[in-house]
Amino acid sequence: MIETLFYIGLTGATLVFAAIVILPVFFGAPWHPTSLRRVRQILDFAGVEPGQKIYDLGSGDGRVLIIAARQYGMTGVGLEIDPIKAWISRHVVKFFGVQDRVQIVRRSFFDYDFSDADVLFIYLSHQALDRLLPAMRERLKPEVKIICYGFCLRSLEPTKVNADKTIFVYQLHKGTRLNAYS
Repeated sequence: MIETLFYIGLTGATLVFAAIVILPVFFGAPWHPTSLRRVRQILDFAGVEPGQKIYDLGSGDGRVLIIAARQYGMTGVGLEIDPIKAWISRHVVKFFGVQDRVQIVRRSFFDYDFSDADVLFIYLSHQALDRLLPAMRERLKPEVKIICYGFCLRSLEPTKVNADKTIFVYQLHKGTRLNAYS
């Protein structure tokens, strides 16, 4: 009996793992979780503040949002297209008791309205960033802070870059600053 349960559990775990590896082929990019320590370094480096609303585009298991809510006093929305990762992250959010401050939405970020974001966290490839940037610039608030991890936004100048050039912080100032000739 115990052997049977063990093999059923092992088979289930194998199927879930296989789904996590195979489904991204159909639903989006592969999953590369960031360490919890690194998430804290990113949020510290970016200078996020309590009360801000953070969006995580391609939120995976929700770790960025959970840390932002629990340790930085933020609220957040995670956009995750992969149904298994979205399901897992909703349960992880409940486990950590932040479901009143963190929402996981199973949807593509390419057609989602995140115009109320104060902070946008993005860990995506250059190809995805290049495709997303035009729509993102139209939808975001004038003073939004964009945090890119691993890849930069090639057509924008970052306001901050960490020493190992893996964290890029951008501050949009759409219509809020005058140029030197005004």
